[in-house]
Amino acid sequence: MVNKMVNKTQKKLTERQRKVLKTIEKFILEYGYSPTIRQLGKLLSIANPSAVFKHILSLERKGYLKRKKGEMRLMGFPSRLETQAKVPLVGLVPAGHPKEVFDVSGEAVDVPDWMVGRKKGNIFCVSVEGKSMVDAYIDDGDRVLVERTNSANAGEMVVALLNDGSVTLKRLKIENGNIFLVPENPEFDPIKVDELRVLGRVIGVLRKY
Repeated sequence: MVNKMVNKTQKKLTERQRKVLKTIEKFILEYGYSPTIRQLGKLLSIANPSAVFKHILSLERKGYLKRKKGEMRLMGFPSRLETQAKVPLVGLVPAGHPKEVFDVSGEAVDVPDWMVGRKKGNIFCVSVEGKSMVDAYIDDGDRVLVERTNSANAGEMVVALLNDGSVTLKRLKIENGNIFLVPENPEFDPIKVDELRVLGRVIGVLRKY
């Protein structure tokens, strides 16, 4: 019923706008949060951020998405939120200066089933402490869904174990054979590591406003 009501207010899209909308939807389904303007531009092969932003404004005017606190939300999407999955909650992972905090709490959180899919048994949830990832829409107090893995690709956000036994959440960067854990906040410095030990990669963000 909600989706039908939303559709009544939506206007017809151009082919270009339809492609932009599908790209945003695909990104949200894969990562659990909306892309930045630059990420969306790269996916659409549009070099000018202003041109990307104009498409977003058009989609907003036509009732297909809404912007709030820098994040894009698709209207009436997704309809699959009715199905929930339980995911174990595991300690606190700092998104700031690394700390020695990564404990099993014994709690579980309900998340939309579409966010975990067939990887349900390999997903855990962590509470984020710190603001080093705010430009990636991960803020202090957010809960992040993590796929358990010991490997990751450059550009992915990972939960990593450092040599001193501490744990941190950062974006993985590999440059000239060097490995860096990079924050998404200019107030924090990248961490260079000699050996990368990945505990998991971020697949989604849960947030209450």
